[in-house]
This record gives sequence, C-alpha cells and structure tokens, in this order.
Amino acid sequence: MKKVLSIILCLVLIMSMMTACGGDQEETAAAPAEGPEYTIKFAHIENEFTACAQGVQVFKKYIEEGSGGRIAVEILGSGSMGGEREILESVTMGTIEGGMAMSSLFTTYLPDWNIFDLPFVFKSREDWAAKVDGEMGQLLAAETESIHVKVLSYFDGGFRAISNTKRPILSMDDFKGIKCRVGESTLMIDTHKALGDNPIPMSFSEIYTALQQGTIDGVDTSVIYVQDGNFQEVAKYCTLTNHTALQMVTFINQDFFDSLPEDLQQVVIDAADKTTVEQRVIAVEVDEKAMQVMTDAGMQIDVPSQEFTDAMIAATAPVVDGYRSQIDAAVFEAAGL
Repeated sequence: MKKVLSIILCLVLIMSMMTACGGDQEETAAAPAEGPEYTIKFAHIENEFTACAQGVQVFKKYIEEGSGGRIAVEILGSGSMGGEREILESVTMGTIEGGMAMSSLFTTYLPDWNIFDLPFVFKSREDWAAKVDGEMGQLLAAETESIHVKVLSYFDGGFRAISNTKRPILSMDDFKGIKCRVGESTLMIDTHKALGDNPIPMSFSEIYTALQQGTIDGVDTSVIYVQDGNFQEVAKYCTLTNHTALQMVTFINQDFFDSLPEDLQQVVIDAADKTTVEQRVIAVEVDEKAMQVMTDAGMQIDVPSQEFTDAMIAATAPVVDGYRSQIDAAVFEAAGL
C-alpha cells in the first residue's frame, strides 16, 4: 500500500512540474515582442511608380535592415500629409520626422537654393550629379541647419521638358503665344518670359483640367511627371528642352536626427548614401518607360538641335545674371557659373 501511494505521489509531482513548465511556455509565448525604438514618419506627394517614390521605399528598406529593426520608417505618400510646402513646414517644426520635396520649396527660407532652378546650370545628368554631390550640394545642405532640417540626399527627378497642345517647339519663335504652366516660383516665371512664352503659375493638381479647357496650352515638368499627371492624354507635343533639372530633396528633422544614438545616426547616413545610388539608376529607367507611355499615347517627342539649345541659353543668360546679387558667390562658383 505504501508503495502504491509513493507511486501516486510521484506521478502527481511530475504532472505538477509539467503543468508549471507548460504555463511558463504559454507566458513566454504571450509576451509581446519588442518594437522599434524610433519611428520615422516620412511624407511625400508622389505616386508609387515615380523614381523618387521608389527611392523612398529603398530608403525604408536600408534603414530598417541597417538598424536591425530599431528604427521603423512609416511612409506617408501620395500627399496624405498635404502638399510639399506643408511637408517641409511639418519637418522644420518636428511634427513629422522626415519628408521629400522639390528643391524650389527651400527657396522660401534659403535664397541660395534658387541656384537649382537657374536655366542651363546643369549640362547633363552626369554634370548634375557631380554638382549636387560636390561642393555646391554641400554648401546648400549646410544652410538647412538654420531651419532645423538635415538634407539626406538629392534624388533625380529628371530634366524638365515643355509639353503643349499647340505645336512642336523646335525654335525660339515656337514659344510665342503659348500659355505655359510653371511652378509657383518667380525664377521659373522669369525663365519662361525670357524664352518667350506666357508663364502661368499653377499647382500640379490643376494642370490636367487646365490643359483640357485651354486655360493653359503647355506645362513645364519632367517626363515622369507628364506620365504621372497623364498629360500625354491632352498634350500632343513634348520638347526635351532640359532647361533645368528637377531634383527632389529628402530630409529629416535635425533635432530628431541629433536625438538618435551615434550608431543609428550612421545607419541613417549610410542608408541615404546607398539609396541615392540606386534611385538614380531607377530614374533613368523610369524616364525611358515614361517616354514610351507618352509615345504610345500619340505624343510627339522632339530633341532640340544644338543651335536651338544655344539660342535658349543665350536668351536666358540675363536671368542667370539677375540672380548673382541674390545668391552667394561661393555657390555660383561651385555651380560653375
């Protein structure tokens, strides 16, 4: 009898231990996983197929991988946080941590940034990359500390072209009488007046309807944004004037960046550097696809002759000279002007 009782007690003890172990496993399984230490809310206005929106996705990947999950990037795209002006303002104030906007948005705070939109500063994509990655880009990036913003990279948004509903633009005379939408920038207005058309400042969202209704005849933007706005449906001619580059700037709130541990600051810098290389490859591919979409829609795409290009450079030279008093001489020199 004693032997039977001993066996029963042993079984009870073993079962109690197993239950206890099982309970520990359940508690362990139920314990919440550790989340990221930091989150970067990153806003932009682009549709996902553009080269710049794809670049933001690459940046997110490198940040999250490089930090081992310690930093999460939450992308707020397609204008969900407002326009580019609102995005830049939000990052300067620290309402959101990061964003992307056209370089021209920075001129509100920093006049030297007008250098980006001066006509024919950049001769080619290679020349553009050399200048924005070199002394010129570094000088301008250093200025943004005054608005609590750190520049991460300059994304390639393509060179600007002029699309219109009226006729091919193959000479200076062809500009005459064309009502061309430009960005809300005094410099862009001055450039188009020098070329000889009639510039009309307008937000991007209004362009398609304005082309349909004849409020404007043309639009100044790079080919990927022609596709982005479906302007090939209403504008039948496009001239690759390449008069200015369209660079998109990615940036982060300086105070937030400074709050990161040094190792994570380096992760952000490394991610931006690697992303820049990949984004510029994507930009060339996206431009080629955009021009195919435009051609398939029946759009005529023309490349200016060297004689026409030289005439545009000569016509807009006074615009460049007119900004010498407004832009730091060191920036002008770094731009090769």
